[in-house]
Amino acid sequence: MVRSDVIAAGLLFALSAAVFVVSADFPGGRGGDPGAAFFPRLITGAIAVLALVLLVKHVTADERRTHEIDPTVVRRLVVVAAFPTLYIFVMPIVGFPLTTVVFLAALMWYSGARSAPIVVGSSIGVMLALYYLFGVLFQVPLPEGLVPIGEVLPSLIHAGLV
Repeated sequence: MVRSDVIAAGLLFALSAAVFVVSADFPGGRGGDPGAAFFPRLITGAIAVLALVLLVKHVTADERRTHEIDPTVVRRLVVVAAFPTLYIFVMPIVGFPLTTVVFLAALMWYSGARSAPIVVGSSIGVMLALYYLFGVLFQVPLPEGLVPIGEVLPSLIHAGLV
C-alpha cells in the first residue's frame, strides 16, 4: 500500500473534525474557565497538527515506501478499534465506572497482560483517577449507570479514606 500515510492523515483529520463538532455541545465554563470542550479540543488539535506533519512528510519524501498488509494485523486492528466503539455505546447504559473497568481490563488482557491482580487493580485505579480528574475536578458529568459511584466515592473523600 503506497498511500498509507495519506490515508492515516485523512482519517486523523476526520477524527479531529468529528471531535470538534461533537464537543460543540459540551457545557461552557463559568467565568474564565474554558469549559468541558477545552481538553478534547486541545488533544484533537494536537492530533490534527501531527496528521498535517505526516502528510507533509509524505508529500516531501524522495522515495515512496510500500507496505504489505498482513491479515493478522488487520484483524488485531479491527478488534482494538472495536473496544472503544463498544465502550462508547455501552457507557451511557451501564455507566462510566463499570464500563471503564471492564473496557480497560479487557483491553489489557487482549494486549497480553495475564496477571489478574495487576489487570483488575490497574483498571480500577485508572477509572478512579479519571473519575476524580474529570468528574470531580473538571466537573464533567459522567454516566452513573448500574454503579452509582458518585454516591459512594465522595463520602470516602470526606471520611478521609481517599
